[in-house]
Amino acid sequence: MGVTAVLESDVTLRDGAKVHIRPIRPEDDHVLVDLFHHLSPQSIYQRFFTAMPELTPGMARYLSHVNYTNRLALVAESGGELVGVGRYERTNDADTVELSLVIVDAWQGRGLGRILLRETIKAAEANGIRRFKADVLSENRRMLRLLMEETQVIEKKSEAGVTQFLLTARGLRS
Repeated sequence: MGVTAVLESDVTLRDGAKVHIRPIRPEDDHVLVDLFHHLSPQSIYQRFFTAMPELTPGMARYLSHVNYTNRLALVAESGGELVGVGRYERTNDADTVELSLVIVDAWQGRGLGRILLRETIKAAEANGIRRFKADVLSENRRMLRLLMEETQVIEKKSEAGVTQFLLTARGLRS
């Protein structure tokens, strides 16, 4: 797993909290279920666009088993607990991936989403991916603002309460 080791980093949030970022591993399926239990119904809805009473073992297994190229997830952990996930997945358009983020409610508003977004984009770029798609509920003001600040918006349209973005990274990244 040599290439994935490059994706590991330790970061300090605005409030001084230390977080370790690393690629997801297949055995993380159980901790994804734990993370889900630390999300409010609103955070679940904003991430999955539906009310979900639980993250099923099958879904957790799917989310934790990635190939690190076309499907990748980075997890943020602190004190042995998952506190956030940044992810991209290939779309039907061969050169575009869909971005998603979820941050445990107690960790929101501390800069972790911004860091995970940057790291997820950097990982995608390392895999030759330059275009990103994101669907965001129009009421999710923080995510809308984050994407506007951290990426270059190519296209943006809103319909039926969902804002769809087509994005590239802002500036050159190494």
